[in-house]
Amino acid sequence: MNRFGETLKRLRHRMGLRQNDVAGMLGVERSTVANWERGVKQPSLDTLIKLSETFGVSLDELVGAAQPTAPLPPAYYQVLASDPLVVLLAKRTSVPAKTIAAFIAAFQIPESNCGKCRQSKKL
Repeated sequence: MNRFGETLKRLRHRMGLRQNDVAGMLGVERSTVANWERGVKQPSLDTLIKLSETFGVSLDELVGAAQPTAPLPPAYYQVLASDPLVVLLAKRTSVPAKTIAAFIAAFQIPESNCGKCRQSKKL
């Protein structure tokens, strides 16, 4: 099983990138990216770090050592964007409420990933 290659391909598709695009970002040949995705070759640690930064994922997730976090449902963003404080902030800053909601959602920790959250409702 080539977890890294599968993850790289999934992340690349999620961002709408081609192998050529990823290769250009990293300064490698397209065939190198193809070889990573097929499991023929593995990138260096420096390249893995660049890839994790490019795709906004941890190294653990990139190499398949951690399960990807499930995306929040679209309805969550709609509810968050209609929150009175988000609406007020949007008016005061001229930043769209949806953008503010997406920013806030990026820092949400699913309760299932937070052991202390289950132990204490004060968090």
